[in-house]
Amino acid sequence: MHFLYAAHVTEDHLNPDQQRILRALQSPTITSEMPTASHNARPKDFNSAQDWVTAFFDKGAEEVLAYYADDFVWEDIEFMQTITTKEDLYKAFVVFNNSGPESPFGVHKFEVLSYDGDRCPPQHAQTRKGSTPADFGDEIYRRYADNIMLGSDFEYDEWGYMQWIWKATHNEDFFGIPAAGRTTYTRGTTTQFYRDGKIVRCRTHWNFREFAMQLGVIPFPDEAWRDNPGLSEGR
Repeated sequence: MHFLYAAHVTEDHLNPDQQRILRALQSPTITSEMPTASHNARPKDFNSAQDWVTAFFDKGAEEVLAYYADDFVWEDIEFMQTITTKEDLYKAFVVFNNSGPESPFGVHKFEVLSYDGDRCPPQHAQTRKGSTPADFGDEIYRRYADNIMLGSDFEYDEWGYMQWIWKATHNEDFFGIPAAGRTTYTRGTTTQFYRDGKIVRCRTHWNFREFAMQLGVIPFPDEAWRDNPGLSEGR
């Protein structure tokens, strides 16, 4: 998946319109090319969750930027990627613009199955205080804690938790695993916190182990084969 390497995306990879947007994001004095769509008119719900989860592939990176506040944290735990700037967010997803059946990135379909959320009084995360716990070395603790704490001081007035399923038809390797011509399925969750309708914290988890099983890297447990025979479809 190429957005693992978003840090390597340069203007040479982009068309002229995309280059102008990237330059605008790199310069705080340029605003005319920036997205201006508002997503704060009404409370978030199931439909807004489905709208967000499909936007990356169906609407393009330019539209995605408008969903996020100026100060935000975007994190995909399985991809081990954390993004905190609009510039990096744009570079992460612009490579998927206009992707389709012949694209090296394949075809990705997401469907939200459930959504929980509500507005709330302005608040921010409660976090652990104090020194490194005795059972963790400082290096290990910082490796996990630093990302967990990132954005914890961002105030929010609404939250949302969605569960979704993901179908990926692959045209190239996935995480270095041979996947071309294969179709995989898995489930995941995304938790978001909003301020004035814009995302300030956004973290996603999904079942990479199931991907690895469907691509033949690790065997299915016996009970998975017995209870879910359809899992073999992606192999």
